[in-house]
Amino acid sequence: MKTCMTGIQMKNSHLLVREISLEHTTSAGLLLPEEKWKRRAEVLAACPDSQIRPGDTVIRNVGRGTPITIEGQQLEMIHEDWVMAIVE
Repeated sequence: MKTCMTGIQMKNSHLLVREISLEHTTSAGLLLPEEKWKRRAEVLAACPDSQIRPGDTVIRNVGRGTPITIEGQQLEMIHEDWVMAIVE
């Protein structure tokens, strides 16, 4: 689902992202640590001069950013430098 937030303008190279849920266990039933599965995110808003655009899927560093709730959704504000890759 590719939905972008409207009415939010990000500043200073920050992005508004939503975590993409991935499987938390292996096929053998082993529970994966949070830092292994909580890396992919969908970009909902980006500053105008960013190379990253709303709708992009990114791989980001874990444990950085500011959690925020908007319209009942759990989101996170992160700096563009914390993005390691854009998934094509």
